[in-house]
Amino acid sequence: MLNRISSFHNYQSVQNDLRRQETQVHHNQAQLASGKKLLKASDDPLATHYVQNINQQDQQLDKYIDSIVLTRNRLEHHEVLIANTEGYADEAKRSVMEMINGSLSPEDRLAKRREIQELANNLLTLANVQDEAGNYTFAGTKPKNQPFFRDKNGDVSYSGDNYQRLMKIANNLDVPINDPGNRVFMEISNPFGDFEPEYKLQNGSELLLERATNLNSSDTANYTVTFVDMPDGKYGYQLEQNGSVVKADAFDPSEGIKYGDVSIFVKGQISKGDSITLEPRKTFSIFDTFKNAMEYADGSVSDTSNTAELHQMTEEFQAAFIHLNKVRTDVGARLSSLDIQEQQHEDFKLTLAKSKSNFEDLDYAQAVIEFNENSRALQASQQAFGKTKDLTLFNYI
Repeated sequence: MLNRISSFHNYQSVQNDLRRQETQVHHNQAQLASGKKLLKASDDPLATHYVQNINQQDQQLDKYIDSIVLTRNRLEHHEVLIANTEGYADEAKRSVMEMINGSLSPEDRLAKRREIQELANNLLTLANVQDEAGNYTFAGTKPKNQPFFRDKNGDVSYSGDNYQRLMKIANNLDVPINDPGNRVFMEISNPFGDFEPEYKLQNGSELLLERATNLNSSDTANYTVTFVDMPDGKYGYQLEQNGSVVKADAFDPSEGIKYGDVSIFVKGQISKGDSITLEPRKTFSIFDTFKNAMEYADGSVSDTSNTAELHQMTEEFQAAFIHLNKVRTDVGARLSSLDIQEQQHEDFKLTLAKSKSNFEDLDYAQAVIEFNENSRALQASQQAFGKTKDLTLFNYI
C-alpha cells in the first residue's frame, strides 16, 4: 500500500490506536507488578461487585472473631471465679463436718467459726468482683451497680437483675458473657425438697430430715412433725399444719409421713418428743448458709438440735457445690461453642479468600502471553506507522 497520511483525521486516528495499545501494555505491566487481575472497577464490573461483597463479609467475620476473643476472655475469668466459689463451699462444708464430730474443743470450734467467717467474706468479695473495664461480673445487665450488699445483721441482698449480657459472635448466635448473681448464689435448689427444717430434738437423738416435698405449689403452710411413743414399742407421730393437728398415726419409716400432697421422710435414730418444723423453701442462698453455719458454730456440742442444724448446713454446702459446678459446666459449654464458631469463621474466611482469588488474582501465565502479544502488536504498529507517515510521491519520481 503506497499511501501518504495527509489527512489530520487519519493521522489522529492512528495515534489514538497507538495510545490504546500503549495503555493496554501498561495495564498488563501493572497487572504483572501487582499480581492482581482487577486494578479498577472497569476491568470487570461484575467481578468487582463480587469482590466488594466478599470484602464486606470478610470484615464482618473479623468483627465476629474479635467478639469471640473478648467473650472468651470474659468467660475464662468467669469460670475461674466460679471455681473459686466451689472451693469456698467445699472448704466450708469440711469445716462444719469437723464441728459435728464433737472432738473439737470450744476454742477449736471458735477457730473454725473464724475460718467460715473468712470464707464468707471472700465469697462476698468475689461476688462483687469487677473486670478490667470496671463492670461487675455478677450484676446481670446492670454492670455499673454493685450487686451484693451485707447489712449489719449479716444478711446479704442482691441489687442486680435476672438477665445476662450477650455478645454477638455470628449472624444468628448470641452468647452470654456472664451470669446474674442471684442465679449463681441465691437460687440453689433445696437439698431437702420443698421445705427447710427446724429441729427441736431430745438429748441423744440423731433424727434428721431426709426429704420433704409438697406437690401443691400454692400451699404455703408450715408443718410440724412430733414423734411420740406407741404401746407396741414403735413410734407414732402427730402432724400439725399451721399449729393445728391434721393427722396422727403410727410411724412407718418405709412409708414416711404423708398428708395430702405433702410427703415427709426422716432418717437417723428417733427419740420420744423429737420435733421437726418445716417451713416452705424451694431454693436457698449460699450467703444465708454461711451466716447460719457461723451462728450454729457457737452452739454446744451436746445440743442435739444444734448438731442437726449443722448437718443441714453440710447438706446445703454440698448442694451449693453441685450447683456451682453446674454453672461452671455451662460456662465451659459456652467456651466450647466459641471455639467451634471461631473455627467455622476461620474456615469461611478461607473459602472467601479462595473465591476472591478466583475473581481478583492474576493468572501469570495467561498475563505474560497477553503482555507479549500486546507488546508485539504495539511494536509492529509503531514500525508500520513510522514507515507509512514518511511516504510521498517524490520518493518515486
